[in-house]
Amino acid sequence: MLGAIIAAFDIVFMKRRPQDLLNLAEFSDQAFGTFWLMMAPKLAEMEVEKGVPALVGSASGTIVEIGPGSGNQVSRYDRSKVTKIYGIEPTTSLHPKLRENIKKAGLSDIYTIVPCPLQDVETLRKYGVDKEVFDTVLSVQVFCSVPNPKEMAAALWGLLKPGGTMIIYEHVKSGDYISSKVQ
Repeated sequence: MLGAIIAAFDIVFMKRRPQDLLNLAEFSDQAFGTFWLMMAPKLAEMEVEKGVPALVGSASGTIVEIGPGSGNQVSRYDRSKVTKIYGIEPTTSLHPKLRENIKKAGLSDIYTIVPCPLQDVETLRKYGVDKEVFDTVLSVQVFCSVPNPKEMAAALWGLLKPGGTMIIYEHVKSGDYISSKVQ
């Protein structure tokens, strides 16, 4: 809710484009992006306690990262193990911060942001994201916000080369109605 309020303020008063409030997709992108940018630092802190940096550091070869958000994980990759990373992030309002974190981590030459959802197979293929292409699939705290996690897991599994590794870190989906909707 707070993300939506801040996004609406930004759209109307800072960007001076109130017509964007009528574009549900644009407004949703802005609201989620605003919310995520507020939450990301705290989540990154909590992930350290849960061992997420070691999981990300174990990713190797050609990697597809699902929902990199603002780039919490990019500094955690072990550059010596990574050939190429494709970050599938449909929330375009997060791309500037993601690019900034990619640059800080020294991954600009090997990290490609793929600006679409996992369901957009045509766009994914334009970026080289296809079946049996990846050594590692990485997903950190994404499944909680996906309507059909089993379907998504199957789709991700299909992206792996034979013998590839799927790394998923997930927290428990909240039983509270409002919290589960935010997730």
